[in-house]
Amino acid sequence: MAGVLGAVVVGLVVLFMPRSAAVNRADQVPYTVKRDNLIISITERGTLEAAENKDVICHVKAGKGSTIATTIRAVLVDDGSHVKTGDQLIHLDDSGLIEQLKAQKIVRDKAKNEWNNAVQTLEIVNSQCQKETESSKVAVELAELDLNKYKEGDLPQLSAEIKGRVLVAESDLEIWKDREVWNDRMVSKNYRTGNQAMADRFKQQSAELSLRKVKEELRVLERYMAPRTIKDMESKLMEAKSAYQTNLKQAYAKERQSRGDMETKELIYKQEEGRCNELEEEIRNCLITAPQDGLVVYYVPEQARFGSGSQQSIIAQGEPVREGQKLMRIPNLNRMLVNVRVHEAMRAKVRGDVFFGLSEFHNLLMLGFRDRLSKTVFEASFNASRDELQDFQPTLIRGGLRAEVRIDAFPNKMLKGHVKMVDEVPAASDFWTSDITVYRTMVSIDEPLQDANGDEIKLKPGMKSAVTIFTADKAENALIVPLQAVQGGARDGYFCQVITPTGVDKRTVVPGLSNDRMVEIREGLNEGDQVLLTGKDRGRVGDQQNGEKSGKGGGKSGKGGPPGAPPGSGVPSGGAKSGRPGGAP
Repeated sequence: MAGVLGAVVVGLVVLFMPRSAAVNRADQVPYTVKRDNLIISITERGTLEAAENKDVICHVKAGKGSTIATTIRAVLVDDGSHVKTGDQLIHLDDSGLIEQLKAQKIVRDKAKNEWNNAVQTLEIVNSQCQKETESSKVAVELAELDLNKYKEGDLPQLSAEIKGRVLVAESDLEIWKDREVWNDRMVSKNYRTGNQAMADRFKQQSAELSLRKVKEELRVLERYMAPRTIKDMESKLMEAKSAYQTNLKQAYAKERQSRGDMETKELIYKQEEGRCNELEEEIRNCLITAPQDGLVVYYVPEQARFGSGSQQSIIAQGEPVREGQKLMRIPNLNRMLVNVRVHEAMRAKVRGDVFFGLSEFHNLLMLGFRDRLSKTVFEASFNASRDELQDFQPTLIRGGLRAEVRIDAFPNKMLKGHVKMVDEVPAASDFWTSDITVYRTMVSIDEPLQDANGDEIKLKPGMKSAVTIFTADKAENALIVPLQAVQGGARDGYFCQVITPTGVDKRTVVPGLSNDRMVEIREGLNEGDQVLLTGKDRGRVGDQQNGEKSGKGGGKSGKGGPPGAPPGSGVPSGGAKSGRPGGAP
């Protein structure tokens, strides 16, 4: 009973305590509102990368139906080792390739022998075809000579000989006719007997028969024998010519067939020889050497860093290697970049370097000439001038936003830098931030890191750092308060707890621009007012005009800030430890 009465007394004391006493609570600190310039900056955690890298890639080809090329026999250098050009880095397993090469050499030698045989066969076929062709050509020439010889020699000679015999027969017949008259006169004078006259008469008849026989022989020659012989010889000439053409075609076909067979076997040999060369090249590729001097960094893809991706890359003995897989990188340590991720709400405020290149030149030409020249004429003129622009180098016309980089390994050194580029598409998210959209942003470090003696310190890839990017937005001579002074949300409105002589009042405010520590108050407070800091970092309040669009961090269900946080409180503000949304500056 005594305990209950004591509790009631304590409750009455707290209830009737003056409101101003609440200021003395440990988690509430007063802050005087003042005017100052508010620079809008973005602070993010990032990892150092080299601007220029020489990738060490597996060039061994994978087998059919598989993405695995080979396995790692031995890793000859450790991660972070310094190497020289030509130093051995990784030895991939080449035992299977060596066996393939032995079998392939046997196939290559067999193909070479078949090619040599085809070459010799082609030579034999060419020789035989040449002989057959020459023989058929000689036959044509002989047939032509025989025909001409008969027409111009044999036939005229035979015709003349028969005609001579006709003349002789006619002469003999005339003689015997004259002798018949003589016989009649001699018989009448009894100088010759009748039998003698009869004998002469029979000889006259024989002369007549001889004359008719010779004339018939001449007629048969001119009408039958000569045309037949000429026709026969002409036919033989045509046959010889036809045989010659046939031999030519057959020779061409045989030569083409033999040559085609030879060329096919030559291609097969060259293909097998090329396969041998490829295997020898792949065996040489199994011993990977350093392409340049530098520091060896085992390559880990973005997906593997966040636990995603179907295939993880592990550089160790016995691990499988895929064709085209990046195994290592040898970075140029003289030019370093910081890879940070900017929330989508701040993507529009971040700007990288802007260059004037060939594409911009093309666009300017299009704007200047499209109204005066046809498209065909313009393209012709642009293509003509393209050769003159081969050496055209892009010109930097506007630099990226200013940035400051603090390396975790050297916390007392602040390095100057600027935004080099910002991706146009969101970066792949990990499991822990699957509902947050971020964009990869590369920040260039523009000054070397020096030690106490002024010697340059080489930064290494993989070092962690904090990057502050200063945007173009700023509020000059504005009323600013810490983020911890603003409470409420976009739905119910924002308010601050203002200390007055009569106690603490809840006053509605209109926030404006904010960074990761301070927020602009556009309405609701006056310079010199004292507000209470709740002791809770409410994250970035954000521009009142853009706050409603940030989505992720505001309202009651926002992922990036505490319940009831102002719009934009879900923007990653780069907390000192994790860079998670709503982290402390």
